[in-house]
Amino acid sequence: MSDPATLVRMVNQIAANVAHHPHDQAVAEITKHLRATWPLSMRVDLVAYVDGGGLDLTPLAADAAEQLRVGDAKP
Repeated sequence: MSDPATLVRMVNQIAANVAHHPHDQAVAEITKHLRATWPLSMRVDLVAYVDGGGLDLTPLAADAAEQLRVGDAKP
């Protein structure tokens, strides 16, 4: 299991780097980046963190985690 504080810091940094884009585009870019660079186990841990309340995630990061839930649930 990944350290939640590290996951939060990392995904919030990614979100900060694309925050200048419109919300939906930024969420899509974050989600694409996470799917391309994070192993499934880290993505699952991030979604579990959100399920536990998702404290300290920026709105962009939280929305991207929700997109991971939708996409990673597909076969």
